[in-house]
Order: sequence, then structure tokens, then C-alpha cells
Amino acid sequence: MDPDLRSSAGSAGAIRSGGGSEGAPEGAACFNRVAPFESLASPLPTRTRRLILGWLGLALGSLVVAGFFAMLAAFARTPVVHTLFSGSQFQLALTAHVTFAFTVWFVAFADVLWIYVGWRSGYRVSAEVSWVALALAIAGSAAMAVPAFLASGKPYLNDYLPVIDHPFFWAGLALLGVGVSLQAAAYLWAAGLAVLAGRGRRDLAESPEGLAMAIGALAVLASAAAFLRATAGVDPAVPFGYALRAVVWGGGHILQFLHVAGMIAAWLVALAVALGAAPRARRVVRLLLATLAPFAVAAAAAYLWWRPEALLVNHLITILTFGGLGVGAVPLLFMAVSAVATAPRPLPWGSPLFGGTIVSFLLFAIGGVMGLIGFTQDTRVPAHYHGMVGAVTLAYMALTPLLLGLTGRRPLSERWARWQPYLYGLGLLGIMAGMHWAGGHGAPRKTFGFSWANAQALIGMNLMGVGSVLALAGGLAFVINMGAPLLRKIR
Repeated sequence: MDPDLRSSAGSAGAIRSGGGSEGAPEGAACFNRVAPFESLASPLPTRTRRLILGWLGLALGSLVVAGFFAMLAAFARTPVVHTLFSGSQFQLALTAHVTFAFTVWFVAFADVLWIYVGWRSGYRVSAEVSWVALALAIAGSAAMAVPAFLASGKPYLNDYLPVIDHPFFWAGLALLGVGVSLQAAAYLWAAGLAVLAGRGRRDLAESPEGLAMAIGALAVLASAAAFLRATAGVDPAVPFGYALRAVVWGGGHILQFLHVAGMIAAWLVALAVALGAAPRARRVVRLLLATLAPFAVAAAAAYLWWRPEALLVNHLITILTFGGLGVGAVPLLFMAVSAVATAPRPLPWGSPLFGGTIVSFLLFAIGGVMGLIGFTQDTRVPAHYHGMVGAVTLAYMALTPLLLGLTGRRPLSERWARWQPYLYGLGLLGIMAGMHWAGGHGAPRKTFGFSWANAQALIGMNLMGVGSVLALAGGLAFVINMGAPLLRKIR
């Protein structure tokens, strides 16, 4: 274990979120005016800072790739413009977009949070394991991008984890999975040792984001176990495409616990730093977070009793996942909103940390409601999950300026930092509204062309196209504004 990855009492206390006490006014003031971000910088150990920058660089790089393929996929589903694309190009672009916007971006930022939260909580996370994990994840992500850019391989649009049947993609996915699992295990090991030694109990009580990321780490390991068990247990006689769906079904669902835990951790940090506030009834917060764990473990354990093909159709994984997330995450959303409602005025609407978090709340709520209204196999399904994915993405985008400040960097433009979360959120709302509208008028999901179209559905798809342009503009602004400073060396 490397002492360089644990915080000193002073540096951790300067930004700790324990009830919004120590250091909160400085953070809140800084983010009220969105400058200067350097004033947030604490004496991060060198290796901690470099690991944060490494994982953050991978996360932002994945958004560049995802944005390129999102543009192709959106235009391929927009009337008139779609004639420039083929069905095969659309499916490859859609698969690559989801892979990098959903899989790589989310797990890479979760690794950022494991390093950052581990430092704030004083956990002795192994630097050696973290560097190996980062190297494997970078190599894996690069390999996964090869078939997409070469337009080779056959795409399989599985729910939660679409894949491209190509040797480079499979090798890259394995490397990424091993890298993320290593980092998750290192964080969970360090957190467990701290709690057993009596050092971590106070941190878990005062900084529930530490517990949230421990739940996320547990979910990653449970997901990996589900993937391995499903791969070993699938019937060889099952057709390849159906076997793929069966293999990724459980593990893909369990990863949602990681994403929701990471989003909640980002919310908690944002409330503490931007407002100097935190949800009340902290024991309830910890209890709600802890309820996520048994559902994730139970979903993985189901593969010990049922074959993967059976779990694909018996709804058990779906019930465990959405039941567990609903029981834990929905009350936490209401508690977070209540903390904002009771915070001192004026609220820092010009802060990217606060603004992005509020938009994240909104997308999570609207996306959740869309999952309950007319949820059939049409474009209302992606309307729902764009809200949920967007909520996690906005929570992570909101936290990025804080992370830059802790490493002594600042965005290229403070003005961009102010309006970017709102532009990106508005674009996602356009995508969601357009897809939900079109789905209600018969627009099928994952389908190229418009032979099915009617006037109402076409209006919805054009609204989706406009939302896509706004979201792409917001995403591009974020990547440039936050990514360019990572290229600058800080002594």
C-alpha cells in the first residue's frame, strides 16, 4: 500500500463533506463565481493527482469517441439526412456510441471517484495496483475503438452492453473489465481495512460518498462474477446472437448499481462543496445506500441456480435491479432535493457544480417517469434510458471542474463552464421528448430507415435530431473546456 494515496488529516478535512462544515464556505464561494478554480486546490499527493488525471483523461477521451459516433447515429435516424448512411453503418455507429458513452465513460469516471474518494476518506489505496488498472483500461479502450473506426465486425445491439464481434473488440473489452475490476478491488480492500482498523468508521459516517463508492466497487465485482458465470453456463447449442444476450444480461444490469452509486456520490460531494449542505438524517442516507448491496449480490448469485438463458426471460434480474435501485436511489433523490430547497439563498446557479447537479436531478426524475409510462419496445425505451444515462453523465460533468481545481488546473473558459450543463441537459431533454413522442406513434427502436413512419412520428424524430445537435454542442464544449487543461503540465 502506498501512503501517497491516503490523505493527511488537514488536506482531507479541507474539503470533507461532513455536514458541510470544514472548508465548505470556501468551496461554495468559489463555485458561486466559478473562479478561480485554483483556490480549491489542496495538497494532493503527486501520485494521487496523476492517477486522477489519468483516469479523467480516459473518461474524457471516451466522450470524444462517443460524440463522433453519436453524431453519425443521430443523423442516420434523422429524416432526409439518413439517405447518406447504410443500415450497417448506422448499427456500427450506434454500438460504438453506446460502448464509449455508456460503458467506457462511466467506468472510467468511477475509477476517478475511487481515487478521489479514497484520498478524501484516508484509505490506503494501492498506487501500484491503480497504475496497472489504468494501463489495462487504456489499452482495452483503444482496442475496442479499432473495429468501429475501421467499420469492420458485426454489431450486436444487446441491451446494456452492445458489442462488435471482432477480435480487437473482445480483447479490449476483457482488458477494460480486468482493469476496472482491479481498481474496484483495490478501493474495496482499502476501505475494508480502514473500517476493520477503526479508522474508516468516522469517515463512512461523515462522508457517505465513501460508502457509495464501496457499494459501486462491490457491484463491479458482482458484475464480473455474473459475466464469467454466464459465459461458462450458456448452452453451446444456443445461436450466437441469443447467447450473447444471455451472457451480458445479468452483468449489464448489475453495473447499473455502480453508475447509480457513483451518481449519488457525486451529488453528495456537490451539495457539500457548492452549498455547504448535506441531506439530513445521515443514518437514513447510509441505510439507503447499504440497501443497494444485497440486490446487486443477489442478481449475481442468481446465476448459481438458473441458467443464463432462463434469467434472460424470467424477469428476475430486472426485478432485482430496478427494485433495488428504486428502493435506494429514489428516496435519496428526494433527500438531495430537500437539501437544496433548505439551503441558504441565493443559490449558485452560475456554478457548473451546482447547475450540473440540478440538471442531473431533473433528468433522473423525468427519465424515471418515462420508464413507467408506455414502456414498450419502441423508441420510448431509449427515451427512458437517455434520461438515466444523462443524469449520471451530468453528475460526473458537474464534478469535473472541482477535480481540475484540485489538480491546480482550470477550464479554458469560465463562461463555457457556466452554460455547458444547461445546454447539454436541454439537448438531452429534446432527445428524450422526441423519442418518447415518436415511440408513442409507432417508431421502432434500433431500426434504420423510415418505412414505418407517419407524420406524428416524424415530428418526434426531428425533435430528437434538434436535441442531438444541442447535446453534441454541449458535450463538445465540455470535452474541449475540461480536456484541454489536462494537456498542460503542472509542476
